[in-house]
Amino acid sequence: MIRIVSALRLAHLESAAKAGREHARQATADANEAFGRHVRELYTATDRAERAEATTNEVGAILSRAMQELSAAQQELLLKDIELRRLRQEVTA
Repeated sequence: MIRIVSALRLAHLESAAKAGREHARQATADANEAFGRHVRELYTATDRAERAEATTNEVGAILSRAMQELSAAQQELLLKDIELRRLRQEVTA
């Protein structure tokens, strides 16, 4: 079937096509903007996670050293307690 398109109908079709292209451009721009925001948020979250991991490692190292110092202090205290008991036994004997 052959359809005869009037100049007015052709103008409407061209206008609709132009509006469709503009809508597609705007949708693409909006999508690109949203993608950019998500990428920036991802980089920010990754940076925070990396800093948190580094801080965790530093705290772990500090805690490890503190535990070693505590262990050494406890051993020293135990030795002094043993020596004190020995001296008390000498005095009472």
